[in-house]
Amino acid sequence: MPHFDKPKSLAHLDMINENHTLPQSNSFLESLIDLFAGLEEYRSPYAPTIQSPDDMVEQLVQNAAFKTGLVSATCSLPPGPLGLLSILPELLVIYRIQGHLVLDIAALHGKEVHVTRELLLYCLFKHGSAQVFRKIIEETSLKILIRPTTVRVFQTLLEKVGLLITKTVLRKQFARWIPLGGAVVTGTFAFFDTKKVGKTAHALFSKEIESWNHIAEQELE
Repeated sequence: MPHFDKPKSLAHLDMINENHTLPQSNSFLESLIDLFAGLEEYRSPYAPTIQSPDDMVEQLVQNAAFKTGLVSATCSLPPGPLGLLSILPELLVIYRIQGHLVLDIAALHGKEVHVTRELLLYCLFKHGSAQVFRKIIEETSLKILIRPTTVRVFQTLLEKVGLLITKTVLRKQFARWIPLGGAVVTGTFAFFDTKKVGKTAHALFSKEIESWNHIAEQELE
């Protein structure tokens, strides 16, 4: 299971605070790290299948997509300032559901032991910006190559992921001011976002996974 060390500093995210777009960004990212760390305790109820796991994976993805869509739509119902307070807790719940989905898919493929902190982040956020992970994970048609990161490099990766999350928050802030329609929009987005996470995880764990011996020391650009 992946092990998540809390970064010593998230100072680079202060730029978000200065723009007042995500005033609780630092504490939110710390909560996000704690959430991922909590996934270490998760034990998937699924086991490798003799036959292709495609059908089971499809059902798992569909169920998770409905759950995240319902969570997002429900949290978006309160209008205005009241609705804004629910954005960050909503995202944490969605990421927890998606994290469990990734681990369940890995278990069905018999690859749960290969799930690292980098690989989990990759599954959750690759569809938002694959370029963020280009120096950490290389994906070919047959295998996945993972380069372990230092705490410093992983911190930089988290900061870049934080910027992706900020875009999601801005979109949700706008939707909170649209009665009912905003709930439909955010619920639909969460549904398809989870579908993408499931698709990424299924494709990834269908391949051979290898870890490079040398650690990624260079900074992410």
